[in-house]
Amino acid sequence: MFVYGGRAAGLLWTLAMIHQLGISQYGLYSLGFAVTSVLGQTLNNPYVVRAAREPEEDFVRERASRYLLGVALMVIAQVFLPINYILWFGILAAGGELCVGAYKARALREGDPHRTSRIDTSRQIGSVVAGCAYLFGAHLFAAGGPTLLGASVAYCIPYVVIAALAAVTVRGHRPQWPGPIRTILVLSGEMLGTAAFLQGDILLLGWLTDTTVVGYYNLTWVLASAIGYVGQAFGATYTQPLRDSGGDVKTGPPLRLTVAIGLAGGVIVLITGIVLLFTPVPRQLAIAMIVMSAYATFRTIIMVFTFILYAQRRDVIRLTSVIGLVPVKFGILAALASPLGAVGAAIATSVSDLLLLVIFTMAIYGGRWNAKGDVPVVEGPGDREGG
Repeated sequence: MFVYGGRAAGLLWTLAMIHQLGISQYGLYSLGFAVTSVLGQTLNNPYVVRAAREPEEDFVRERASRYLLGVALMVIAQVFLPINYILWFGILAAGGELCVGAYKARALREGDPHRTSRIDTSRQIGSVVAGCAYLFGAHLFAAGGPTLLGASVAYCIPYVVIAALAAVTVRGHRPQWPGPIRTILVLSGEMLGTAAFLQGDILLLGWLTDTTVVGYYNLTWVLASAIGYVGQAFGATYTQPLRDSGGDVKTGPPLRLTVAIGLAGGVIVLITGIVLLFTPVPRQLAIAMIVMSAYATFRTIIMVFTFILYAQRRDVIRLTSVIGLVPVKFGILAALASPLGAVGAAIATSVSDLLLLVIFTMAIYGGRWNAKGDVPVVEGPGDREGG
């Protein structure tokens, strides 16, 4: 229930924003959220990966620095409030996500996806309730009705609550950086590539088209990614055995079950798109949804494979493959965005995820590459200090 509680709340929030503010304003919000994804996930990734595999002392100290970095971003964001909505919201929510990550780090380390999902769901539902209360109640207090800025402020209130709760969990531990500089750069660079791979296309699409097209595409991406999240939850349940075995695929998720879960997710999105063809929604949106059914399948399986690569310490392979595919995805998008709009963006996303899935499959199950880590199994004492 908790695995999809937050995702369901996110879909509700999407529909509420489109209903009250329009698809164009939702597209503008999507651009701000893309900044959150690129910035927040890039800074967060070294902590996420190391929380699952490093000794306890390093874990608690790095959790403290993760929290402090999140609070700092939330404060810095206020500088952009009167200047640029996209940067203000993007930086503020990125800081909030770092604080949420610090608060749920223990559950993630122990391989308990239900506990991490409860935390994520509570924050998400709190944000959606506050945001919807504003969207549907603003007319009672302001003649002009709800605005995107007001809805965004309401949405971010739970981040402040989580920041206060997380302060208790990190208290008493001296902060340290998440590993040596090489590890930080590799893990941050990997996620920068991943975030650009997943969300950078939204920023490019906004530049090539307009916020309405961005809104159409992001709506399909939100649904497909929500379906794909089951792969992350499924893979997380194998964190402990994979860590204990050093990433032996025999201790990880069964391949046949992983593929079955991915195909099931793709069918759900495909049916949704077909149904939309027979409704009054723009045809561009329905066709884009159908195309994104392939992405839902690929992304679900990729999420599972990522946990195996984490345990095998295949950081460089993940980094180079994702970053290498960014120009491929952006090139396809640049060629298709103007003539096809959201459909072109969906094609670019699905094709690039297929290529990434092929690379990950070869890395894990190809006999020549299997189980060869590309970072040290145990970092030296000086490295583990993390500065």
